[in-house]
Amino acid sequence: MKILLWTLIFVVTTAIFAFYMFHVRYQENAEWYDDYREIPNLWILPYCTPVLSVGALQIIYDELGGPGGAFVAEPLRILGIITVFMIPIGILGGVGVPLPWPLAPRWVVERRKKDRAARKRTTSGA
Repeated sequence: MKILLWTLIFVVTTAIFAFYMFHVRYQENAEWYDDYREIPNLWILPYCTPVLSVGALQIIYDELGGPGGAFVAEPLRILGIITVFMIPIGILGGVGVPLPWPLAPRWVVERRKKDRAARKRTTSGA
């Protein structure tokens, strides 16, 4: 039963990650950008669901008794370490640190540049 539960968690978190990486990152017009939904849509879900997915994979691997030995266990550990480093990126983006293009969608980077330019014009023109 545990294996089924963790398999379901893995499938759901992977589907959420894929949805946010392919839908949210490649849309042109997002009416929710300056809304309360910005932080979960841009920073929490895309950067935290891989951690849950890899954690579920590790638990499934342990529940199955560790098939494949070190050939499977070591890549899972390395993948887990890599995904844990994604959490601070999501936190930095969530608190408002402007991140470059590979870490933030291109349209977000361009929109923030336009917003900064507009703020600079209004403050210098006043």
